[in-house]
Amino acid sequence: MITFDDFAQTQSLKDLRTDEEESLIKSLSDTYGLPYIDLRGMAPEGDALRMIPQKDAREGNMVPFKISGHKLYIALLSPNNTRAEELIRGLETRGSEIFLFLCSHASLNHAWGRYDELEQTSRVDAGTLNLTKEGLSRISQDLKSLDDLKHAFDSFDGSQILYKTSRVIELIFAGALSFDASDIHIEPEENKVKLRYRIDGVLTDIAFLDHALMKLMNSRLKLLAGLKLSTTGNSQDGRFSIDLEEAEIEVRVSIIPGNYGESFVMRLLDPRDTVTNIEEMGMSSIVYDKVTRALARPNGVILTTGPTGSGKSTTLYAFLRKLNSPDIKIITIEDPIEYHLEGITQTQVEEEKEYTFLSGLRSVLRQDPDVIMVGEIRDEDTAKVAINAALTGHLVFSTLHTNNAAGTIPRLIDLKINPKIIASALSLALAQRLVRKLCVNCKVAVDADEKEAKIITETIGNMVSVGKGAALGGRRADIRYTLYKPVGCDRCTHGYKGRIGIYEALMMSPEIERLLATNPSEREIKDAMIVQGIPTLKEDALMKVLDGITSFEEVGKVVDLYEV
Repeated sequence: MITFDDFAQTQSLKDLRTDEEESLIKSLSDTYGLPYIDLRGMAPEGDALRMIPQKDAREGNMVPFKISGHKLYIALLSPNNTRAEELIRGLETRGSEIFLFLCSHASLNHAWGRYDELEQTSRVDAGTLNLTKEGLSRISQDLKSLDDLKHAFDSFDGSQILYKTSRVIELIFAGALSFDASDIHIEPEENKVKLRYRIDGVLTDIAFLDHALMKLMNSRLKLLAGLKLSTTGNSQDGRFSIDLEEAEIEVRVSIIPGNYGESFVMRLLDPRDTVTNIEEMGMSSIVYDKVTRALARPNGVILTTGPTGSGKSTTLYAFLRKLNSPDIKIITIEDPIEYHLEGITQTQVEEEKEYTFLSGLRSVLRQDPDVIMVGEIRDEDTAKVAINAALTGHLVFSTLHTNNAAGTIPRLIDLKINPKIIASALSLALAQRLVRKLCVNCKVAVDADEKEAKIITETIGNMVSVGKGAALGGRRADIRYTLYKPVGCDRCTHGYKGRIGIYEALMMSPEIERLLATNPSEREIKDAMIVQGIPTLKEDALMKVLDGITSFEEVGKVVDLYEV
């Protein structure tokens, strides 16, 4: 017997009529000379909607969906509508530049639904998302742990509330700020969309969202970041800010196309998280002494080295804060400017305008600076100009990609810098990594196992034998060591909270200067550094393990504990 599903039949007819109307509107767009737009997968801007009240928009079969300065983008069913013409003339009289698009009834109904959300959502300015301090506090009160945040996202699953998209976006950013996330990752997969935060350098799964919601969020986030809504096959980069009244959080947005949709990574640059002084960075007393001596010099090059994400730029900002005073001129060339520092002239690389690190550095030297920060030395020409600036009375900061401090000199030689000039210009090379700090509330003391004890004993013995006893702080080799392990509680993430640096430093010395004439290898430089008594990255890391600051497992992820 044949049975009929009335609901399915009705829905199929409805979908067919909708598709037919979309096709008709596309053909009419050529007739009217207006571009066609489908608003069903977009989230119109709140500020654009405010330009035409809902009642007027419905009367004119129209909807404003985007605003940029004086430019207002409006979709309408037909340009031959007296009420629509009247409203458009009024907007033009008030100084708006109108851009018209043709759309279907389905698009209009979807967009009109956004009017009902306006009273429930945060106001979205062009490039600014206002999460008020009160709103953030309200959300944070219920977020005692990451599990609470995950439950909050689960409560939206299957929900049909009109303002769901805005609420989810609000929760994404409020959660990221509450748990000090540095990055937000939104990654479409085959069946779901994965949301992850990078907390203390480690990615953590937060929630799985549905693709329908992601389609709406995609449009909203692109509008915020000033990106093209229609571009889905190419990468895009943009930015916007979150106004928290007491601070403005800058958000850098990167989008790349993926198998199941566009993948978003948003970096949160919170000025409240910047290191205010060098003393907070976790340097050993020996490294701190070498750094302060180099900063006290009127000229020379100070380089921070390490892989991406090791905190090099943060260290340079701490140096700038240390030196910043009314009687000296400091200029930076960055790509991009991560944090704005009062009293310092900061410039940003713009390749399309031919303002590169090299051209910027040459221009900066004509500005009579005392201190110059170059975000990164990437090529031979930039390296040469930076070194020459140090030789002509300037203190120069920059970063270099090497694995350790000893690798700085071979890298500079690879960049065609004369070894004799390196000896005169290089004041300090600082290698660094970041490790997570154990939560002081829940960490537990344990005895080091046999493997851990062996590595610690060998390291301490080697430090004593090469004259680094002062860096041990009274520690002695033993057969038993008390270490600390992560547990996890409602005050931390998997037993860790915050990060600290581990460091090693290279100072120019007579031994190293003599080596420079022989085009030395990294190993030869390391051997010559021993007499300086400065701990290596491995040694500094193990001292922090013995102090209970971090765990043995954590430092093993960023340094080679078996290095000889």
